[in-house]
Amino acid sequence: MQLLYVRYLANRPVDEIQCVAQTRRRHRCTIPLLTPESPAGVWTLVPNPAIHGQLPLHGAVMAVYALTHLPYAEQLRWRAQRCPKHAAIPTAADVAVAEWEPFDPLLHHDHIHTRLPTLTRRPGPTGRSRRAPQL
Repeated sequence: MQLLYVRYLANRPVDEIQCVAQTRRRHRCTIPLLTPESPAGVWTLVPNPAIHGQLPLHGAVMAVYALTHLPYAEQLRWRAQRCPKHAAIPTAADVAVAEWEPFDPLLHHDHIHTRLPTLTRRPGPTGRSRRAPQL
């Protein structure tokens, strides 16, 4: 994931990232960040970064879900890991910490994919077949 020009690693697929806000019944909100009403990011191939004094890998690219073309407020909403409903309520408490981890190509090399994801996804825990966001 790339937002605010920083790359992050999420602990689940893009369409399953869940809001961290607390509901009125003191449970974690179950609304995903990517809703049909919210603007979506785009899957793109970007050069693999060289950080911490590393030499860049020549010609190496990686697939990222980029949100950098979205308005600043929308990128802040994603980074805070709040659904559109809870982003509009800044006084709502969080019951979980945002699950983003800064991406490090050395630590997260298993997550570097050189091709864009396919549009279909395997069946989830509900057994229904879902489609990945068409971006």
